Amino acid sequence: MRFLKALRPTPATIIAAIALLVALAGTGYAAIKLPANSVGARQLQNNAVTTSKVKNHSLLKVDFAAGQVPTGPRGPVGPPGPPGSAGARGPTGPAGPTATAATKWALVGRDGNFVAGSPGIVVVLAAPGQYYVNFGSPVNGHAVLVSPAFRDGDPGFRGTVIAAICGSNGTTPPDTISCLNNNNTNTVFVTASNNTNTASQNHAFYIAVL
Repeated sequence: MRFLKALRPTPATIIAAIALLVALAGTGYAAIKLPANSVGARQLQNNAVTTSKVKNHSLLKVDFAAGQVPTGPRGPVGPPGPPGSAGARGPTGPAGPTATAATKWALVGRDGNFVAGSPGIVVVLAAPGQYYVNFGSPVNGHAVLVSPAFRDGDPGFRGTVIAAICGSNGTTPPDTISCLNNNNTNTVFVTASNNTNTASQNHAFYIAVL
């Protein structure tokens, strides 16, 4: 009986035991349920977060370091944008070269008289059947057409009529000849022939520069 009395807990022992049980229960509770925002980077071990712990499509580009997210394929070309406004007008360019004669024509009488045609044409009868027709501007580099013409005062038969551009210096321009008079590229030399083409003879003709 004395031994059992010796084992009987005192009120102080009982209170101490109850306090120990409450303390242990609180520690277990904290280990099972943590307060919100109580776990940070220091509490996480290395490689603790794996793909199974991350919700798909929940991370953003800003969550990754530079160069970690590979560049995707280039997208299709978009539609063209609206045209921009017109820019300022540029300065006026230099004047071009003086235009040469083109599409000029004349009807010349047998005596070298200008009958009709483009303005500014001057005709000179230098010798029987030989005419100089000045167009007032260079005609080299253009086609020259010439053909016989009938007039009331010149109705008879005649031979061929030929023409060439004057102004050659012996080699150039390549489409010219050296003329005895008016040797310049403004002038065309024309020769009209008799009906047997044996001598030059005054006859009317048409001439055109294209």
